[in-house]
Amino acid sequence: MNQSVQHQSMNRFFRQFILSMVALSLLALYANEHWMTRRLQIDFMSDEKVSAIDDRSEGGKSIAKLIKNGHALTMECDIIAAYQWPFCELAIKLKDDNSGIDLNQFDTLKLQIRSTGPQQHNPVRVFLRNFNPAYSIADSPGSLKPHEVVYDPNLVAPEVEFKLNQFMVASWWTQSHPTSIEHLGPQLDQVVAISFITGGNVVPGKHSISLEAVELTGQWIPTEHFRLGLIFVWLAGIVIYLVWDSRQSRRELRESDRLKQALELSNQELESRVEERTRALAASNAQLIETLQNLEGTRSELVQNEKNAALGSLVSGIAHELNTPIGNALLVSTTLADKIRDLEVISETKFTRKALKDFFIETTHGTAILQQNLERAATLIASFKQLSADQHSEQRRQFRLIDVVEETQLAMLPSIKQTPHQLNIDIDPAIDMDAYPGPLSQIFINLINNALLHAFDKIEHGHMLLSAKLVSQDKVEIIFSDDGNGIPATILRRVFEPFFTTKLGKGGSGLGMHLAHTVVTQLFGGKIEIESLPSEGTSIRMLLPLIAPQVDQNLIRIGVPKDVLEDYHLFLGTRSNQDINDFGGLHSRRDVVELTFFIRALEKVRPNAEYKLVPIDSYANGIEQLRQSTITCLATTCWESDLIAYAEEIYISPAMIADGLSIVGIYTSPHNQHALNCKTLNDFQQLRLVSNRDWSADWNTLKQLGIENCLDVKTWRQMVYMVSSSEVDALLAPFATHHDLKIELDDCQLVPVPGLRVELTGSRHFAFSNSQQAANLAKVIFPELERMLEDGSFIDALHQCGFINTHTSSWTILNSQFSKNT
Repeated sequence: MNQSVQHQSMNRFFRQFILSMVALSLLALYANEHWMTRRLQIDFMSDEKVSAIDDRSEGGKSIAKLIKNGHALTMECDIIAAYQWPFCELAIKLKDDNSGIDLNQFDTLKLQIRSTGPQQHNPVRVFLRNFNPAYSIADSPGSLKPHEVVYDPNLVAPEVEFKLNQFMVASWWTQSHPTSIEHLGPQLDQVVAISFITGGNVVPGKHSISLEAVELTGQWIPTEHFRLGLIFVWLAGIVIYLVWDSRQSRRELRESDRLKQALELSNQELESRVEERTRALAASNAQLIETLQNLEGTRSELVQNEKNAALGSLVSGIAHELNTPIGNALLVSTTLADKIRDLEVISETKFTRKALKDFFIETTHGTAILQQNLERAATLIASFKQLSADQHSEQRRQFRLIDVVEETQLAMLPSIKQTPHQLNIDIDPAIDMDAYPGPLSQIFINLINNALLHAFDKIEHGHMLLSAKLVSQDKVEIIFSDDGNGIPATILRRVFEPFFTTKLGKGGSGLGMHLAHTVVTQLFGGKIEIESLPSEGTSIRMLLPLIAPQVDQNLIRIGVPKDVLEDYHLFLGTRSNQDINDFGGLHSRRDVVELTFFIRALEKVRPNAEYKLVPIDSYANGIEQLRQSTITCLATTCWESDLIAYAEEIYISPAMIADGLSIVGIYTSPHNQHALNCKTLNDFQQLRLVSNRDWSADWNTLKQLGIENCLDVKTWRQMVYMVSSSEVDALLAPFATHHDLKIELDDCQLVPVPGLRVELTGSRHFAFSNSQQAANLAKVIFPELERMLEDGSFIDALHQCGFINTHTSSWTILNSQFSKNT
């Protein structure tokens, strides 16, 4: 009996204990949420902390000024479209030094702000600028990492709250400030300034941003930590209860089992959450990989721009150098014409032997001068013609090394003459090479420019020496040296890195030495080394084979966008290309169908041909590689409007997709009711879209439909991520094959806006480079592609993959609405 009473007493105790714990937990949660809040009111009325910034420092003409009115601060801005991206900025400095404020202790930014302008909607970009020595420079606002949120105060109440985890790193900043992977994501530990900036694609006119309050709020104990503490207390109580419960009766034992089952359910829920977070992390990693791929594509484009810029500089120098001999020749020819007229006059009046002799002497002397100057001009033109041809084509040929060096020296002479420095040449005339003179000349130009820009800074008379000698029967050693400032050890180990320069904004691009290293090691198969000490000059040694490595001329290099190639392999699975009859399925889409039929046609007309599928970064990069003959052909169709500009440089196939067949949907997130409720063209024009400027048909169609807010993103995967995360509202895409028309990629899911379609004007074609190999292939593969069109197999596949979608044939085409409105 006593034991039973004891059991009942313990049960009552535990019940009371649990009720007390519940009450205390609820009270603690309420206190943590409402009473244990920290607040930081930002002072924006201090003249030392607030400033108005406009685009005049960037070459623009917009004017911004600050006006204080009671408790409000207003920035008035006159936006003038003189700069590519005109803007005005209201900046609030949080600290006088770079230590900044750690916003990780806050979770919400509260604002009272108004925005006016020429239009009904005037978005504002809110920036939190973070300082970190890994990527920031003191007193250099442009190096601070911006975390941004864009919103329109006219669409919400004047008082608005933003969660700090809504702020994301601006993509344009990561592209222009390459950093290591660990610094690419959001960092809010050293925020030195809050800025309010006029929106992107801002309309010129009078704008104003009025600020009435800025406040940061957070909790003294983060909610997660506080809840973990409560959970720990609860778990401790449960453990005590289980220890006591293990000594009780079977009834109490069954109750214990029930509690254990409940605990197992909690663990399953926890595992489910961990799994969800793992998937989210995988998606974030995919975004980072995509960003790195975009940066690699940008690097390739900048390397090409570096070559073109050097050639443009040579054109200017050669033109300047030609002025002297051509001017002298013109002067002599004018003088000779005058002498001939004088002789005609003398012959009619007092013609003498002496006059005739003087005429012969003067004309002989004049023609000698004329011939000398014309030969000088012809030499300059011939030298530059060969040099520019090599630079443009990068064709392989046999040449004497001394000839390429002298042509480069002649082209660089105008630039060298503008300085007190000197270039000497010491090269054995007997050195012959079978390689690529254009890239080799580009290396010499970069080395000379680097010496003039870096080595001889604050040096009155510098000397450069370019020498070469044979070190074996098949290798040549080329050394470029100078007696300039030298390079510190901290910089020396980074000279071959892309975009690294100590003269940023002063003529240095950071690509010259990277380009030299790439050409020497990859194109020539050689080695390049650099030695330097401060104040003792620099020596760059290149060891090159006399005969550059051969490239397999028979291999057909087929360019394919990376994401298309990935989906193509998933679509094939274990099947053979020739065995595919059904083009539906998860990974099927228009460009996968195009690649399948292209390879099928190639294997039929050239059954023994060797080919390689080469991944390309972007649509525009693929066309550029065709023009340079880096790839033989593109196995994804391109818009005719994009190809026609290069009709003399490439071969264009018959239209694989005729004009009028490209009907696409407007895809958005399943949770974006703003987009899903679109019914008319006017509704559509209010959306924020994402596309690729290189996709001319998509981009031009959106502009024709009146879309003003459209972001330019280079890869399809990144577009899907942005729509799925509601960074933008929608994108254009062919309809999927599923009955629900959903597009699924990784963990992202997009659905079409019901009832609406868009027609992309133009036809699509395959394209081949201008090489002889491509020309021969085009002659036999074009008729086979036409046969596939005529027998209907290609069009049937487009129906099966959903590109030509019959389920949406009754939906409204927005282009027709636009035509009626206009």
